Amino acid sequence: MNKIKIFSLALALTTVVPACTNLDEEPFDVLVAENYYQDKNSIIAAVTRPYEHAHWNGWDGDRWLISELTADQFVWAQKGRHGQDGGDWVRLHRHEWTSEDNHINGGWVGPYQGIGQCNQIITDLEKLDYSKMGLSEADKKAHIGELRVLRAWFYTFLIDYFRSVPISTKVGERVGQSTPQEVFAFMEQELKEALPGLPKNGKVGRWDQAGAAAILVRMYMNAEKWIGTPKYTEAAQYAQEIIDGTYGTYSLDPDYRGPFRSGIGGYRSSENIFEFPHAKNIYEFGWMYNAMMHYQARYSLDNDWGGWNGVTLTPSLDLEGNLYPYKLGKPYQKYSNDDKRKQPFRTTATGVNYDGFFLIGQQYEFNKTKGFGYDSTKVINGTEEYNNKPLKYVDQVGRFSEGAAGIAKGSHVETGEENSGVRFIKFPWLSMTQNLFQFNSAPEIRLAEIYYALAETKYRAGDKAGAAALLDQVRERNFPADKWQANSYSANLSKLTDDEFVDELGREFLGERHRRTDLIRWDRFGEEWWDKARDSKDATVFPIPARQLNSNPLLKPNGY
Repeated sequence: MNKIKIFSLALALTTVVPACTNLDEEPFDVLVAENYYQDKNSIIAAVTRPYEHAHWNGWDGDRWLISELTADQFVWAQKGRHGQDGGDWVRLHRHEWTSEDNHINGGWVGPYQGIGQCNQIITDLEKLDYSKMGLSEADKKAHIGELRVLRAWFYTFLIDYFRSVPISTKVGERVGQSTPQEVFAFMEQELKEALPGLPKNGKVGRWDQAGAAAILVRMYMNAEKWIGTPKYTEAAQYAQEIIDGTYGTYSLDPDYRGPFRSGIGGYRSSENIFEFPHAKNIYEFGWMYNAMMHYQARYSLDNDWGGWNGVTLTPSLDLEGNLYPYKLGKPYQKYSNDDKRKQPFRTTATGVNYDGFFLIGQQYEFNKTKGFGYDSTKVINGTEEYNNKPLKYVDQVGRFSEGAAGIAKGSHVETGEENSGVRFIKFPWLSMTQNLFQFNSAPEIRLAEIYYALAETKYRAGDKAGAAALLDQVRERNFPADKWQANSYSANLSKLTDDEFVDELGREFLGERHRRTDLIRWDRFGEEWWDKARDSKDATVFPIPARQLNSNPLLKPNGY
């Protein structure tokens, strides 16, 4: 008998299901399918249920961690007595993980839980008579189509992380691995077949034609690494069609902050092809805040959340204040001083008005009298190494509070303290008092990504001028008018080199779960950066988790 798992929203966002053996989920509340599907609303509720899991999968925990902390721009440094966590963050940073690591297992379990949900609901919908519920066959095709797109999106994680994985389309089935080529072909077919039946410019948080086409762009851009066959021509075709409006109308946001404040105060960015919407106390963007913000950030940002003081940018400066010599990493210093994004974050008026993407330097209390900005007379102090001393975030990692003895310990993942690292606030955590906190969407796919993908295909084909023009269409918003000429690639074409392209990808998509994939595509993932030596072996594919091998005898190690 078919069954559908119905989860409360809060439970969906907070529960971690144990490793699965047959792609099923643990049901918390179970209703017989024929009793559940009674009207249009129940169908919509079922169709949208896997999107909740999708948000968690992409922007909450393991998948974000293994996509970003294994790369050169973010680190979860140990900060005194906090953040040792069994060496998890050291292993991710230095590429020393094993098949036993929980985060690697999470990279497998999260997507397959979502795939299991999609399979269950597709199976249910295929058997329903939509006409009895006031819906058409076109509605049915669109609903099943968007679930097929969502399922393909879940598979982008699996092929990227593990390459050779099982293809599952049936409820509860246990199957062995398919080759990367077979997985890629399955995903491609799913997307191409579903795309025509989807709407253009669909509802926020639902896959539509442009979203499906954008997933194809992602697949084609990485096909050379995933399946050994370059498909940059196909990527360029779909990217150009998206830009031309073939699949819906989108435009670059003229404001550098726009895509990341989408959802706050009713604003929706024209740039976001697909975003996960949020609302305070309903569907929050909370994990990233917790992972990145200091315990005291609530006082400077005007909220009542504590934060874990975990993830920061990797340091740009050594213990003496000199810029590290590595090509990779140094994310904060990779931004030009002319770049608006490099400004220290501060609210500039009441409402959704702020500047900058980073918290750096001395922290002050939010000015509640004005309703924005900081009160420079109220210094925020630390609570650990800087207890009752001013809290100043630095672009360094070191035990400065211990003097010479601390400096002698060097700059490593293990030797941070509570003020170590620039804090990332590209996704703006605005005032709770003004009911703006936690309403920002997570921009999963932006039109800027499509411009950059098309630019990369042109660059790889030798058309540097064409690539520069496309990049500049996105980049110009980041600079004051009087500084633009000096920063334009088109006006300074010799600046656009391979290394610069990799740096520019890092600046534009910082924190958006792109970096590991981009470094692998550009053959940079094995290079050295801060507190990481050059890889001695290929680390571009994660090992199939040991728990999955033990639970499914049809699985075989993938050789990594």
